[in-house]
Amino acid sequence: MNSVSSASTLLPSEIMRIGLVSLLLSLLVFSSLNDARAAEPAAVTEESFFMFNALWFKADGGAAKYAEYLQAAGPFVAKHGGKSDASYSPAQALIGEFDADLVFLIEWPNFAAFTSLIQDPDYQAISHLRTEAIVDSLLIRFDKL
Repeated sequence: MNSVSSASTLLPSEIMRIGLVSLLLSLLVFSSLNDARAAEPAAVTEESFFMFNALWFKADGGAAKYAEYLQAAGPFVAKHGGKSDASYSPAQALIGEFDADLVFLIEWPNFAAFTSLIQDPDYQAISHLRTEAIVDSLLIRFDKL
């Protein structure tokens, strides 16, 4: 693990908020988000889905900076319909390699709700906090079976 110990100094409520917000900034990295939304089949965009997010914090204060980002971004995630009830600190990869500092799922009512968050100008104004906190992230959309 890169800096799991730094994440463990966060309060559980701060870690949960991290999960809600970090997903959002991951997509800001993709300049083609509008293209991705346009390419989504209508049936998929109307269904709820989960976004898996894995984060790797910067070694010097990344976890604390991310907690600051969560405080700022949490209300925007909720405003646009995102919900998360837990975040996790990976303890051990049993098969394969995985050393993220924090992982979580966010449930979105539909793809339009998710993209509305990313396009919200007020959210965009605080999204730099996420970039300042992490060295890498992984974002994967999961559909319910």
